[in-house]
Amino acid sequence: MNLIHAVNDMPLRKKIIILFALIGIVPLIITFFISYGEIRKLVVNGQNYAENQSYEQTLTTLNRKLEHIEELSSMLIVNKDMEAILAKGSARMSVADQIEVYGNIVDYTQIMVSSSDIDSIVYFVDDNYAFTGVDTLFRRMNSIRQLDWAQKVIENKGGPTWTLNKDIDTRTGQTYLSLNKLLWNPEDYTSAIGIVSLNLELKQIQQSLTKSNPEQLVYVETAAGELVAGSGGKELETMRLDKPFDSKGSYVNVSLASGSYMARGQEIGGTNLYLMSVISHRAATKSINEIKYQMGMVYVIICLLLLLFIFPVARSITRRIYLLMNKMSQVRQGRLNELDIRTSKDEVGQLILSYNYMINSVQELMVEQYKLGQEKTQAELKALQSQINPHFLYNTLDMLNWMAQKEERDNIQQIIYALSDYYKLILNKGNDFVTVRDELRLSSIYMEIQKKRFKNRVQLEMEVEESVMDCMLPKITIQPLVENAILHGVSEKPGGRGTIRITGHIEGERLIMRISDDGVGMPEEGGGGQRKHRGSGYGLSNIRKRLDLYFGQTAELQLQSTPGEGTDVTINVPVTHR
Repeated sequence: MNLIHAVNDMPLRKKIIILFALIGIVPLIITFFISYGEIRKLVVNGQNYAENQSYEQTLTTLNRKLEHIEELSSMLIVNKDMEAILAKGSARMSVADQIEVYGNIVDYTQIMVSSSDIDSIVYFVDDNYAFTGVDTLFRRMNSIRQLDWAQKVIENKGGPTWTLNKDIDTRTGQTYLSLNKLLWNPEDYTSAIGIVSLNLELKQIQQSLTKSNPEQLVYVETAAGELVAGSGGKELETMRLDKPFDSKGSYVNVSLASGSYMARGQEIGGTNLYLMSVISHRAATKSINEIKYQMGMVYVIICLLLLLFIFPVARSITRRIYLLMNKMSQVRQGRLNELDIRTSKDEVGQLILSYNYMINSVQELMVEQYKLGQEKTQAELKALQSQINPHFLYNTLDMLNWMAQKEERDNIQQIIYALSDYYKLILNKGNDFVTVRDELRLSSIYMEIQKKRFKNRVQLEMEVEESVMDCMLPKITIQPLVENAILHGVSEKPGGRGTIRITGHIEGERLIMRISDDGVGMPEEGGGGQRKHRGSGYGLSNIRKRLDLYFGQTAELQLQSTPGEGTDVTINVPVTHR
């Protein structure tokens, strides 16, 4: 289950890469092992065939060579001159006859030697012949009778006996491979009176040994384990077997101190000589390993090329999905952006088209919502402003009525002119927001009207920085606060005299406007330290709502008052320009 969950949670690109890898690489791996197995079988069979053929060829060559020598030995024994010597013996032949027959045998023997691979032929006969010597064609039988090789020939009772013979050339001590046969008395075939040795140089055997593998040892040795010839020097030290054996026509596994090998042995004809072949497993499998390495490299390159193909394909498939996913993540952060890529008609392309359509629809709805919100805000602002205007107009008309009763024509005329300028500023070409400069001018006009009413007992002072003048405020924001300061602060003092002060500055990115009076202040209500205006509080509530509508939660309207000393109203809003 954990594996299933892990696969389900795996990124899509990784899933596609793994899927393509399984589809492409796993069959390649299976194909590699199947192909390698078949090729290995063919190579092993071919190599075994080549090694066996090489062995059989060498064995046939040696068989023919040795059989030829045996045929020559038979021809020597049946020679009439040799039979004459063997039949009469030294006692029955004159020296002249011995020398004549000797000359014939020498000629015949030389012809035999020159027409074959034999290096020399030696006859061991009765010591009493006049032509016997130490290094001649005929030698004394008694000189070798006690030697091991001679004893083997005698024990073999006339059969061809192959021996390693060091006593042929007494001057050099060279070793020969000799075919030895007994010389029988023609008049009594139960009596052996000599030995004939046909001597073959060991290099003749060595030249017949062929190898099918550079790391192969081919050698010939006697049944007793005497080495006759070999195809290598170092190999003989490490790869030669303890004793010869017959492997029944095939290679078998053998173990030596130097490692594991394959060996084949067989007797050469009916001789007591064995042809041995030894090949190391490493050499035997070298070509197989090379094929395995070459095939492995080819398959690795194919797998790498397949992976190089898989990655861009997987990326091309998942790229648009990742782009779409990133865009959707941006939607969570409130950024509604279309996915601007070339569209296609596949499933992912259709999904992108649907996403772009959804984003466009949401943007249109947001624009409509924004417009509705703006219209609603403006409607609320206009409604609040419309509530301010009648309130001010009522007070002004009441004052004009009072002046008309007293027949103060000049004052009435000035108030009407001021009232005209006031409403021109309020209308402001239909704009709901004005600069601080216009707000201060509106408050000044309003103050001119109130001075007529209160007989100049109320004064207005302004200390506003020039940088504040171009900042924006909702229309009719400061004037109602000045009006409250007059009506509910200064006018309630004994004598009704007082000063209203307007200050303004920028602090950080905030506009700070403060309207202060030195009136009677506001008493605390309850125990919470809260203060309530003696009037209805209608003006402050109206201004607070309009600031909230315009600036949102960042707008602040703070009121501080000390009974008997006065009241401060502070407007704290973000700096906004036209």
